[in-house]
Amino acid sequence: MATDRKTIRERIAALRERMAEEGIDAWLAGTADYHDSEYVGPFFKCREYITGFTGSAGTAVITASRAGLWTDGRYFVQAAEELRDTGVSLYRMGEPDVPTVEEFLKDTLEEGMVLGMDGRCVSEETAERLEKALPGITFSAGKDLIGTVWEDRPALPAEPVWILEEKYAGEPASEKIGRLRQEMEKRGTDTHVLTSLDDICWLLNLRGNDIPCTPVFLAFLAVSTERIRLFTDESRLPGPVLRYLESLGTEVCGYRGFFEAVREMRGRKVLLEKARVSMDVWRALSEENRPVDAINPTTRMKAVKNAVEAENMRKCHKKDAVAVIRFLRWLEREVPRGHVDEAKAAAKLDELRMEQEGCLGPSFETISAYSDNAAMCHYEAPEKGSRKLSPSGLYLVDSGGQYLEGTTDITRTVALGALTEEEKKYFTLVAVGFLRLMNARFREGTRGLTLDYAAREPLWKEGLDFNHGTGHGVGYLGAVHEGPQAIRFRVSPKTLERDNAPFAAGMVTSDEPGLYIEGKCGIRTENLLLCTEGPRNGFGRFLQFEPLTLVPLDLTAIDTRWMTAEDIRMLNEYHRRVKEEISPLLTEEEKEWLERAAGEIEL
Repeated sequence: MATDRKTIRERIAALRERMAEEGIDAWLAGTADYHDSEYVGPFFKCREYITGFTGSAGTAVITASRAGLWTDGRYFVQAAEELRDTGVSLYRMGEPDVPTVEEFLKDTLEEGMVLGMDGRCVSEETAERLEKALPGITFSAGKDLIGTVWEDRPALPAEPVWILEEKYAGEPASEKIGRLRQEMEKRGTDTHVLTSLDDICWLLNLRGNDIPCTPVFLAFLAVSTERIRLFTDESRLPGPVLRYLESLGTEVCGYRGFFEAVREMRGRKVLLEKARVSMDVWRALSEENRPVDAINPTTRMKAVKNAVEAENMRKCHKKDAVAVIRFLRWLEREVPRGHVDEAKAAAKLDELRMEQEGCLGPSFETISAYSDNAAMCHYEAPEKGSRKLSPSGLYLVDSGGQYLEGTTDITRTVALGALTEEEKKYFTLVAVGFLRLMNARFREGTRGLTLDYAAREPLWKEGLDFNHGTGHGVGYLGAVHEGPQAIRFRVSPKTLERDNAPFAAGMVTSDEPGLYIEGKCGIRTENLLLCTEGPRNGFGRFLQFEPLTLVPLDLTAIDTRWMTAEDIRMLNEYHRRVKEEISPLLTEEEKEWLERAAGEIEL
């Protein structure tokens, strides 16, 4: 644990004192920052500070007598351990008889009581859902109470901003802005407010370093028919960036001046995405007229990679494959010597990736998990005292890199020694689902809601399942998780266009089925896939996937009794592709290793 459990109790006690002073009966703390970011910088980790839970998704509720943490299936095992003896109860979202946050608050709060939150960190969509579920409850959203008890809180970051050259971006920012203004006009609006950092960076072809593993910078953007205003601290903008922004007709305004500027936009026809902007922003604009709620046009624009981006993504995945193959070879050699633990293995992979030209760093913190630790989907190995890797059982590593040519994300599970028949069965069923999804061909207009079955069917047939999505969109030198497409079987009809939009050629999406047996093992196999055009005929236009990730699966963990002849053919074909494209980039010794690791399975 990064934080002493006694300290968590003391922090909660201090917060409760402030709540009593402010007349607040319950405090809600989520994960997001002012920009609805999935991963946030240290300044914004209020939920982690008050509960000790370090996962990237979760919501905390603190009342005078109870404290709870809600998170999804990726984090059940991790959260149970981190919350132990803190006084914070774990609520496993989606499980039978587990109340939602709204249900808990409805049962806990009485009419006239007050629910508090930082309105800059809660989306308008969330706020409206809470208000609908909690009639008679007063909302207080004007203060950051956790911030008032947070001693030695980290400062807001202000790292330098830099320009992503067109040879990487593939399209000048001026053209992107022109396309955005066309979309604004279609929706009858004259102003668009963007608060999501990945959208802002993509639109302007700028990048930064304010959030670990995600090359973005803290900013807000207001685009109108006649002007563009970027709200960020000018001190972080080098001369070339300032001149570049001037060439785009962009005014630079102070970061903290944004909320005042929003109030000055009242009366304009403003396009906003209610799910991505805070209640503070939405309500400041809606006092005189209701903003137009629609998905940010940039969301789909950046999801569909242009030809330059797609080709660059192929290039960076080849570099990434070299790093991962060298890591797997190193692992095979070093684990039997008895001096590798989970943390050391993660550090080695990070080191090998950074040796690749154009790699700027990881796209998320490497997950390095051995044996039953891998049952925690987002397990984080401690630097000291992490599990030693032994020549037996399964080891899972989930990692990725940020390159000038794009973003990578790969998971491989490997056998470090002898496996049980049960482990081989589990590994093979996951591999089969992975292969079937990767080789899917589907009609244009298909959503991930339909494709999900390809990956889950082999597991469902055996009464098994995994409690997370099967695939997520991936940005270009941006967020490792982005929409609007995804592959999952649980989707709200209200959020289809934002969370499960139809696939289009150019989209990059992960393929990552898994299986997690608490106390035993965790298995996940993940590639990134580029959606490409397939045949067009009298039945319509078809789409298919091209694997960007080119690293072999561990054949020693495969039990072909759980595969059809077609499954084996698909695995052999994938391994032939890996050898064909990656072997020329390897040393002779590495080529020999790859030839063996990606060998042919006889039909």
